[in-house]
Amino acid sequence: MHVLDGWLLTAARAAIHVPTATAVVSDLHLGYAEARRHAGEAVPAPTLAEALWRLWQCLLRHRVRHLVIAGDMGEAGVSERLAVDLLTWVRQRRVDLVAVVPGNHDRGLSHAAGLLPLCPDGFLVGRWRVVHGDGALPDGPVVHGHEHPCLRWPARCGAPCYLVGRDRLVLPAYSADAAGVNVLGRTAWRDYTCAVIVGKEVLDFGKVSALSARLRGRSAMRKR
Repeated sequence: MHVLDGWLLTAARAAIHVPTATAVVSDLHLGYAEARRHAGEAVPAPTLAEALWRLWQCLLRHRVRHLVIAGDMGEAGVSERLAVDLLTWVRQRRVDLVAVVPGNHDRGLSHAAGLLPLCPDGFLVGRWRVVHGDGALPDGPVVHGHEHPCLRWPARCGAPCYLVGRDRLVLPAYSADAAGVNVLGRTAWRDYTCAVIVGKEVLDFGKVSALSARLRGRSAMRKR
């Protein structure tokens, strides 16, 4: 699905700026399973290659040359080992990691300052500034994550989504483990277009305000 100045929204939860062959992904939360294990839970932990398999297929398919991480690269901070492993993964795929924007989960990034291309003030992709989104947004066109938008209706059904507004693009969390925020419950998003990931496609569901009204109408009809 193409929107806004050549952005391609992919089902891999990565937005690609086609003119610059740059993929932007947010909220990877790498190390999520390890953090749960540390808390005493018995859960399987995927390898880095397994966790990033969906992203790699996306980069390969769309011939992406540059990668930007828009915050929350790690779940419980970023160790030097994680930084080295990620850089190795990227270089083996001949993709240039051009920017890592620190997020609120990225504690310990100072240890990786000499390894990762850190951009605390965001990073420009074309005319768009990529930030994490946990603070005040800058003026002008912005791409950010942090919010983990999803469409959930009824409560037991849900899918991650992008939100497209005027000079705004909100990314879904890359991590499937990240809890999503239901776009139907946020009035601030009512004028955004909801682009929902359904299987291998990204579908335009229209404006959130109109979508809310349609879903309320369906609920009312079912109760009759």
